[in-house]
Amino acid sequence: MTRSLALACLVSCAAGTLPGCASGDVRAATPGQPMTLQVGERVTLPGDAALRYVGVTTDSRCPPGVQCIRAGDADVAFEFTPAGGTPVAVGVNIPESPAATVGEWKLRLLSLEFGEAPAATVRIDPTD
Repeated sequence: MTRSLALACLVSCAAGTLPGCASGDVRAATPGQPMTLQVGERVTLPGDAALRYVGVTTDSRCPPGVQCIRAGDADVAFEFTPAGGTPVAVGVNIPESPAATVGEWKLRLLSLEFGEAPAATVRIDPTD
């Protein structure tokens, strides 16, 4: 997928014009439980906060079935919105730094699929 097509998909999703991206399709995250997010998907967190999976900004990971010199890594973008607050960009890297603190929460990227708009499996835990 070209970068312009990927950007068009993200914009369409943000506008709610792609299936699974409309505001009525927002689901609640259960702290401590893994959940798989699609690019552009938004979930709510306890306390009226929200997390959106923006997408993969760079991906140099070695694809399955290919022999590579190095395993590579991927930068993954999220957007955290605290209750009544302004959205904040959050980035994680797999495998180097797969976790980030977002408000009262610890976001951990557990896995990232391969492909044009890879699904991301995350877990959100309280920071305690």
